[in-house]
Amino acid sequence: MTDERAAYQRLEDAIRDVAALKHAEGILTDWVVVGAFQRYEDDTHLTQILRLTPPSAVPYHRVMGLLDYATTLYRHEISEDQ
Repeated sequence: MTDERAAYQRLEDAIRDVAALKHAEGILTDWVVVGAFQRYEDDTHLTQILRLTPPSAVPYHRVMGLLDYATTLYRHEISEDQ
């Protein structure tokens, strides 16, 4: 197993572990992780956005659906807070 493949396996295992803590049931079929990295160089502030999906190809419509659903949930939470 390559280092990259092993890292993705650890990530997927971690997603399953956290999902179990949140009482998710069933088989994990797709996932998307979005992260932001900040860099500070001299007087410059740089942000890099990283999107991770499983090494096996996830169709674009599945990725977009997951992201749209998450965005909808956040918008609902924001509207409830106001």
